[in-house]
Amino acid sequence: MKLLKSIRMILIGATVCGMASTTTAQSINLWRGTEVKADWDDAFKWKLKHIPVESEAVHFRQDNSVISLNRTVELNNGIQLYGQELSLEGNGNINLWSPIPHQRTIYIPASASGYANLTIRNNISINGRISLAAKAFGTSASKGSVTLKDRTTVEGTLSVGNDGSGSGKVYIHDKSVYRITGLELHTEAQKGGAAEIHILGGTAQMDIKTNPFELFLKDSSRKIIIGDYGTLIIMTDLPLKKKKSFIKKMLAEKRIVTEQGCELTQPVYQNNMVLLRAESTAGPKKLTTLLADIKSPKSPPETSALEGLLKGRSKQQVKTSQPPRPQTGNLSSLLSQLKPGTKGNKQAPRGAQVKTSKTLVAATPQTPNPAIVIAEQATAQTEDEKPSSAPLAGYI
Repeated sequence: MKLLKSIRMILIGATVCGMASTTTAQSINLWRGTEVKADWDDAFKWKLKHIPVESEAVHFRQDNSVISLNRTVELNNGIQLYGQELSLEGNGNINLWSPIPHQRTIYIPASASGYANLTIRNNISINGRISLAAKAFGTSASKGSVTLKDRTTVEGTLSVGNDGSGSGKVYIHDKSVYRITGLELHTEAQKGGAAEIHILGGTAQMDIKTNPFELFLKDSSRKIIIGDYGTLIIMTDLPLKKKKSFIKKMLAEKRIVTEQGCELTQPVYQNNMVLLRAESTAGPKKLTTLLADIKSPKSPPETSALEGLLKGRSKQQVKTSQPPRPQTGNLSSLLSQLKPGTKGNKQAPRGAQVKTSKTLVAATPQTPNPAIVIAEQATAQTEDEKPSSAPLAGYI
C-alpha cells in the first residue's frame, strides 16, 4: 500500500514537472520578422501567433530586424538579442519591471560570441537593465552595443562585460538621454575587455549610489568619450574638492577624452552635480567670434568712399597738369604740307623728309594717359592710408 502511494506521488511529480517544463518552453516568444520594417503588434510575426505578454521572454534571432512600436509594452521576462542588429522605431516604450534582475534585462548579445547592436530611434523609450556582453558565458569575442538616436530615452542599470572580458559600447546622438541608475563595469584591458560611453550629442546622466569615478579609474578599459554638443552629468554628493580632484584624475589618466576636433569646456560644479560638455573647435558657432575679431577700428574706409575720393582727386589733377593739345586743323594742314606731291610745294629729298618727321615727332608734346595717371595716384593714396598692422587673412 505504501509502495503504491509512493508510485502515485512520483507520477504526480513527474506530471507537474513536465507541465512546468512545457510552460517554460512555451514562455519564449520568438520574432520572425526580417529587415523590412514590421509592426510589433503584427501577431503573425511572432512564433506563438500572438503579441508577447508579460509572462513571456522575447527573443530575436534574425540577423537584422526592424520593428515599429507605437504603444506601451510591459515585459517581465526580459529580451535577448541573438541576431546582429535590432532596430526599434516609433513613439512607444518598453517597460521591464520585474524585481528579478535577469527578468528585467535586455541582453545584447545573448550569444557567447559575435556582435549585436540595438538601435532605438524617433521617440522610443526603454525602462530596464541593459547588459552589453555581460551574460555568464560572455567571452572576449562577445561584443554588444546600444545606439540612441533622435529623441530616445533609456533609464536603468548599465552592465558591461563579464569576468574582465567582453566589449560593450553606448552611442548617444542628437537629443537622446541615457539616465544610468546603476553601473556594473566588469571589463579589464589585459583580458581584452572594453567599456565605452560615446556621448556624441544628447546627454548621459549617471545617478548611481556608488562612486562612478572609482569605477572608471579602476581599469584603463573603461572610458567616456565626449563629442560636439555632448553633455555628461554625474550626480554625486562628494565635497567640491574631491569632485575637482576626481575630474582632474579622470582627465589625466584618459578616462574622459574628447572626440577628434573637439575640446572640453570649463566643468560646472554644483552641490550634487558635475557637468562636462565638449564643443567643436571649428564649428559654426565659432564663426561669429572670428568675424567679430576681423572688424577692428583700423579698418580702411568703405570702398565706395575711397573710389569717389580717388576719382575726384584724379580728375582735378589730370585737368590742371595736362598740357594743351594742338589744334586739329593746324595739325592736318601741317601734315598735308609734308606730303609729297602736294600743290604749291616741291618734293623734298628723302633724307630731308625723314629729318623733318623726326623733328616733328620730338617736338610733339606727349599727352599723358588719364587711366595711367589715376592708377598711379590711387596707388600712392592707398599706400599713404594703409593701416599700421596687416589685415587678418585665412578666413572666408
